Amino acid sequence: MGLSYNELVARMKNKFTEESGLDADEASDIGIRIRLLAGELFSLNTELEWIRRQMFPNTASGEQLDLHAQQRGLSRNKGQKAGGGVTFMLDSPLEYDFLIPAGTVCTTIDGALNYITAADAVIPRGTPYAFASVRAEETGERYNSGPNTIKNIVTYFSVGISVAASSDFWGGINDEDDESLRARIMESFRNTPNGVNAAYYEAAAMSVEGIQSAKAYRDTNQAGRVIVSVAGRGAAPEQSVVDAVQQAVDQKTPVGIVAAVQAAVVQEMDISVSVGIKSGMNSYNVRTKVKDRIRQYFDDLAVGESFFMSALGKVIMEVDGVRNYSYASGTQDVSCGSGVLLKLRNLTATEMT
Repeated sequence: MGLSYNELVARMKNKFTEESGLDADEASDIGIRIRLLAGELFSLNTELEWIRRQMFPNTASGEQLDLHAQQRGLSRNKGQKAGGGVTFMLDSPLEYDFLIPAGTVCTTIDGALNYITAADAVIPRGTPYAFASVRAEETGERYNSGPNTIKNIVTYFSVGISVAASSDFWGGINDEDDESLRARIMESFRNTPNGVNAAYYEAAAMSVEGIQSAKAYRDTNQAGRVIVSVAGRGAAPEQSVVDAVQQAVDQKTPVGIVAAVQAAVVQEMDISVSVGIKSGMNSYNVRTKVKDRIRQYFDDLAVGESFFMSALGKVIMEVDGVRNYSYASGTQDVSCGSGVLLKLRNLTATEMT
């Protein structure tokens, strides 16, 4: 790190006095010149220090880190929008079908977060209710919420209508942060794809949008054949995404090797935990956060990655307000094969008595 502004001023004044035998008074012409020059030098040093940090992936940040990622065939994972549903209710039934168009905006009770209907919904004549699928207005974890947090309708309607109930909203993900992207970049240096190892095919698969993890392994039943199992976040990808991965892998597969891309086989599992709540903490809020973190843990699992009770326990204990936890009887570590993706099915979190 270079000298500070004050250190530069002091150093220049001392040098001036040493050479001339005079003091550089603050109000003098030379004193003003010294301060101006010190400011420019300090700005230059700051810029050079910034450039030095951005030169290397282990210290770069933001857009410059994205450029380092591109050199390794990587890109920052994009955030996702939370999804759920709401039940609309008319003040009184109508004598005709009532349309709630896609794009209708709803909001939380404080108006801080907006959610938008993903498709048209119709309240049939003579009935007051209709359910609609809704997605968050923007990406991010802050849109993940518990039931009945959506209370108001922002979009104007000519009839009396309100939100009767809303489901849990889940799946909101922030854009990948610098630390996570940096870790993947550094891992790419440690495990360099070379055309014959698994990392080569996994890197090709991960270059396709919609793929969060990939696992390449040799087909033991056919010589020269490699299987590449791929998955999105917490789910198997659509066939169109699998086809796009196949094209990307085919372009990079060496002569004499056949690479077959397939969606990961999803293996569902249930988790039931009992949570000890710290004194003074709201039990519902803490248990909701625990459930959110457990869902996130499973969504972050990669193809072929096993489940460990100790790893999930660490996640649970990191939630503010948790003092202890225990799993339901029968819960155990789960080892899975190379092409298997573990997915959460049923989740319960009760308060420990």
